[in-house]
Amino acid sequence: MRYMLLVFLITGTGMGKWAVAPNYRALDRIEGAYSGGGNKITPCDTIGSIPDMRAALGTPGKNIAVRGDTVVVIYGPPSNDPDNIFLGVRAAYSFDGGHTYSYFDLSTTQVRRIYPGVIWPENWDSPLFFWQEARYESGVYLPSKIFIAYDLAFPNGVFTVEELPNSEDWDVWLPSADASGDTIIVFAVNVMSSFLTFYWRTYDMGETWVSDTFPGGWIDTPIPRIGHDGYIALITDRVVDYGWEALTPFFLESLDGGQTWIDTINLWDACGWTPYDSAGGWWYVYDFVLDTSDRPHISWKFGAGSLEYGDCWYIGPAEGSPGAWEGWEMKLIAGEGDGTPVATQPTITYDPENDMLFYTLKAFYIVGTDTLPHIGLFYTGDLGEHWMEIGPWGDPDEVEESAFELPVISGGGWSSGLHASFADDYFCHAGPYYVGIGEGEENTGAELFDLFLSPGGRLVLSLDLENTSYVGIKLYDSAGRLAEDLYRGPLEKGYHELEFDIRGRKSGVYFVRAEVDGKSSSRKLILVR
Repeated sequence: MRYMLLVFLITGTGMGKWAVAPNYRALDRIEGAYSGGGNKITPCDTIGSIPDMRAALGTPGKNIAVRGDTVVVIYGPPSNDPDNIFLGVRAAYSFDGGHTYSYFDLSTTQVRRIYPGVIWPENWDSPLFFWQEARYESGVYLPSKIFIAYDLAFPNGVFTVEELPNSEDWDVWLPSADASGDTIIVFAVNVMSSFLTFYWRTYDMGETWVSDTFPGGWIDTPIPRIGHDGYIALITDRVVDYGWEALTPFFLESLDGGQTWIDTINLWDACGWTPYDSAGGWWYVYDFVLDTSDRPHISWKFGAGSLEYGDCWYIGPAEGSPGAWEGWEMKLIAGEGDGTPVATQPTITYDPENDMLFYTLKAFYIVGTDTLPHIGLFYTGDLGEHWMEIGPWGDPDEVEESAFELPVISGGGWSSGLHASFADDYFCHAGPYYVGIGEGEENTGAELFDLFLSPGGRLVLSLDLENTSYVGIKLYDSAGRLAEDLYRGPLEKGYHELEFDIRGRKSGVYFVRAEVDGKSSSRKLILVR
């Protein structure tokens, strides 16, 4: 019996004591990287067929959002028309973790491109959907429009659908958006003639809009993220001459809700990185989040072309504050760092309750005879300083995963897991598959220990002893019965990591309890087969 283990703290101490270094080896050489096993991504719950992978891949952003057991999806159902391949745009709601769905048509206009996205702001009852509608007639694209929609009576499907001002006149593609409170900001680009970037912002939930050309000569759609007190940050790219025309990553900020923009930062230059020939990427291959301090955390793939494989990086500042970030650095997450085709399509997710980051990507994991690309997973408990690699998500299977997302929903002792759409002509939902570690009921020493996952898939308990001490570590089941006496004996003063193999245990709720010099601390462990 094999299990997927992903371990992190819900409450308690931080993860700054990790001693396992990140694994930066080329993923196309990893065989059985996650020896702990796990759930196969497929078979999964099928939402419906998709006529084009980009309908699921979406824009810079995601086409799936999760809150607890509620999953919302935006996608384009097939029309069977070879020119206008989408039969409009559809929203799907699930209230049982993605097993059954209700469907709602946001648009019934047959189009060739939609590039859908959805976000679910923390203080909104309804998610915000956005998409592009580009019709194709006589071998020519008609001017594209951008729409946004949200459910006025969620989850009853009473939608308000709004075309953004001037979007058809500007013929804009590839929308991206963010929202918080009454503020919505949307970006899109003209990729057919003017090659200009445009943006829309509203501070009253769409009652009035301000729209204009976004200055800067950007090539791809900026991704905006709204922080606190009027702070908005975004990432995008434009051509810079490095001896070749490199699509170069840039970071911008606004301190007044998007009215003016400061700090146009070339991220390669800020990090002191010399790009290799053909480094650069397109809009499928970057993503970013802001943490609770509005510090940016960025994922980016560099390599030739858009969907082609290269190397995936984490980019972020080491210190500073909005408008004054300092110490920018790049960390290689996957690949050789020279454009060798290894990985692509990185996404990054932030868990605010546990102050953790999760990084997913698509890469060549060779396991047995299966050489198709699959999902790789990395995580960090110190906001990007050290990254832990788990390897393939579960057991790789015979389906090539694409357009995946890892929404992390904290609360109630859970962080919720992977949801993915696949490039095998179906939009599927897979997950969640997580082990959560939460605070136990009898903590007299909440700082006693941390738990995490070793590269080999075993549970690791770390503790830092002030004195040589007698230590007892036990595993209890959900009824409070002793399941296993994991460790009993003296340990010398200093830092220790104790590794335990619990992969053979049944799914369920367990508690890990440590006793040191009369103090006790416990963590809840949820094991999912």
